[in-house]
Amino acid sequence: MSEDYLEEGTDTGNENRRPFLILTGVLATVFILAIICIGAVLAIRNRGNGNGEEVAIRLTQNAETLARNALVTQTVAAIETEAARPTNTIAPTNTPRPANTIAPTSTNTPVVSSAKETETPIANGTNVFAGNGATDSTPTAIAGLSGGGSDDSTLPETGIDAWMAVLAGVALIGVLFGARRLRTG
Repeated sequence: MSEDYLEEGTDTGNENRRPFLILTGVLATVFILAIICIGAVLAIRNRGNGNGEEVAIRLTQNAETLARNALVTQTVAAIETEAARPTNTIAPTNTPRPANTIAPTSTNTPVVSSAKETETPIANGTNVFAGNGATDSTPTAIAGLSGGGSDDSTLPETGIDAWMAVLAGVALIGVLFGARRLRTG
């Protein structure tokens, strides 16, 4: 019957929570210290350093610059208005009417017809009609699809060799297995 009751000093599972509570306390402390430091920096930055005269001078210079800009804007508007005014144009003259012309007539034009069969397109998808299905053209590589590298073993527009991509993939799989092992072990 004494086995049914927990005795003092036995493991109740709270020991597994101890590292979590320690880390939570450390993070909370760092967060509170960060808030205190940010408040101190803002208090020091906003403190008046006796630069009121410099601020007044700068505001006066800004006001003068705005006044000059307003005058320049008015001058530009006046120039554009003057340029948009109508000018003295020459009166239209009497243009003579065109003379009557003879209407064109149709002529007998011989129609050339071919005695050949209808040409069929080539089966490989080109738009060349050769009639018998043979082509004389050779395929050419497109310069933009070569990936920019000197050899064809690199991935397009990355410069990464194919073996390096495979190695990176194997390394990432290794990281996954390692994280899984650390988590369960």
